[in-house]
Amino acid sequence: MAQLRQTGTRAVAIAFAGSMLPLVTGIGIAYATDSDLGIKGALAVGASFAPTSSGVAASALSSGGIYDTPVGRLIMASCVVDDIIGLILLSTFQVLVKDDPKIIEYFIPLISSCGFLLVLGVPAVTFLPRFIEQKFLPMFPKNHQDVAMFGLLFSMLMGYLQLLNYTKASYLTGAFLAGASFSQVDGAYEKFKHSTDSLKEWLLRIFFAATIGFQVPVELFREPYVIGMGFALWASCVAIKSLVAFFVPRFEETEKDSIYDPYKRDLLVTGLSMSCRGEFSFIISGFALAEGVIDPKMYASVVLAVLISAITSPFMLLRGINHFKTLQERQLLATDPLLKSKGDGTMPLHLHIHLQTKGGWCLLDRLQAEMHDLGLVVEDYRTTNTRGLDPTIISDIYVRDTKTTIAIPTLKNQIAIEESMHKIDLNQAHLVRTSSIQDLRAMDTLNEEAKEGILMIAMKMEEDAIIEAREKQIQAKLFRDMSDFSMTVLDVEQWNPWDWTAVLDKMAFNKRANGEELDLKYFMKLFNIVDTDGSGTFGEEDLLYVLKGAGMTVTRERLAAMIAVVDEEGNGQISVREWEKAIKSYLDQKKKPRKLSLADISETLSIRDRLRGNLDLDVVDEDEGTEEFDEEINNISRGGNLDVVIEAVNSGDWQDPFPIRSEDTVIRTGVEDLA
Repeated sequence: MAQLRQTGTRAVAIAFAGSMLPLVTGIGIAYATDSDLGIKGALAVGASFAPTSSGVAASALSSGGIYDTPVGRLIMASCVVDDIIGLILLSTFQVLVKDDPKIIEYFIPLISSCGFLLVLGVPAVTFLPRFIEQKFLPMFPKNHQDVAMFGLLFSMLMGYLQLLNYTKASYLTGAFLAGASFSQVDGAYEKFKHSTDSLKEWLLRIFFAATIGFQVPVELFREPYVIGMGFALWASCVAIKSLVAFFVPRFEETEKDSIYDPYKRDLLVTGLSMSCRGEFSFIISGFALAEGVIDPKMYASVVLAVLISAITSPFMLLRGINHFKTLQERQLLATDPLLKSKGDGTMPLHLHIHLQTKGGWCLLDRLQAEMHDLGLVVEDYRTTNTRGLDPTIISDIYVRDTKTTIAIPTLKNQIAIEESMHKIDLNQAHLVRTSSIQDLRAMDTLNEEAKEGILMIAMKMEEDAIIEAREKQIQAKLFRDMSDFSMTVLDVEQWNPWDWTAVLDKMAFNKRANGEELDLKYFMKLFNIVDTDGSGTFGEEDLLYVLKGAGMTVTRERLAAMIAVVDEEGNGQISVREWEKAIKSYLDQKKKPRKLSLADISETLSIRDRLRGNLDLDVVDEDEGTEEFDEEINNISRGGNLDVVIEAVNSGDWQDPFPIRSEDTVIRTGVEDLA
């Protein structure tokens, strides 16, 4: 349900089109190639290719690492609706195979299926889980609640199977509705999965081996008609379902001449995922054979086409995902500002937006529109959700800001700034806090070394102020524009796509998994392992060999990004001195706390509204740059000053602690603590 809320009508459109296209195509091909088959036989062939195997698609998407992307969510929501359509088709088809049914009999399965999906389906995702969780389970001791829950599930399953079968709907619809009733119960899915995983694997094996396995007409696969018809059905009925990919929106924007195009990836992934075939196809075709609607040769052709699809679709899907992953890494390497031979020393600001909201219809479309309005280009998008009656949608959006540029971060500058901050005295700290960059450059009372250090600190703090102002602008706009989604968490923080610490993070994770302490000694020991020839340096190939040998998955592109930062001399080799400086800086960064929170933004906006009236936040004009982060943003207090501001407001003594910033006068807080 949470996935359907996120994806909205697109999932329904993909599912409906994905069912109708192969249904109509299958009917046409079967009837055209075998006129003796009749309309019922042709319908059976088409219906066999209508359902998508959600299990096969989910497994392939998870293996490819894009299950939690917007396109992955869209596909899985489509598969759920697709399965419901398949259940309705199966119920209707059971009447069509009769010799001379009454007209009313054609409508009974359709009415029964749709009716029970509403009568039993709506309670299954609304009040019934709440009743089970809050009324039924508390009646039992805590250590017996799991048994009680499984007992109720089994009872409902037996009842629904009989009810749906008796009313001429498919008994599989009853199984679906019984499971759906527990899908929103807190912890039910995890407990069911933990308790039945092994049993489910064996039951699936028995099901396929004892039923479908014996029905696969292996001998008929040698017939030229079966081979030709099987490949024709696969090339038409299966392939045509890939056309639903064009319902997929552009979740991420792509620049011209870019190596990696996420939209092409989404098209390919959606088309191949929806073409996966599985157990449902065997059930429908097997039922048609048993009822004598299709002959063994046609059945063998359908089975062959489904088997080809079950093998080729997941294989091509994983190959396609891996191909685009490689392109993405190459794009990352090609756009790394540290590896570019030319440039002005700046790069676009990149941000990570983390949101937790309650379910809302078309959430993905709303977020996409907000990113566009803010001048943000989506680089990556990850989304997941909790289970329960009121699930929380967790979105992690990684964006590039088209309106703000920052200096390219280098390890050398970072270390130099940290060293300067340790050397600065109280008077110099006061100068940094109150003087503009131009004034600092013009001062002749400082020696060159002190002036250089002060200027580095001042420019860094000015940049931090601009970044923080932009973060707060984005927070404020999202917080107000998306208030109807009951937002519970909203964080915006700087993100570096070329983060050189990513490789070190993998090393650190591997060490912590072994229960060891993360310290400088560990990384220096690793240097000695990589430096196999004892030269005191190592290169990309040396490090890649050692990391892969330790079982760590690291790409060459990530290693190249790290070496570009750490290698101060630019010779492609990392020395002991460079490695030690980099590791010390890395360990220091891990100790720094984060800053902004939703509570700060919400409270501050409330304060501002009380003082100045409602505020309209406008996106910064691209031509004006970062200078125009005016009073609309700069009054949003920093987390550390929030309590002071609230107290001052309540006492009537509040004054604006952050005057308007400009390029010449940027207020730099926190410098007084440096001395």
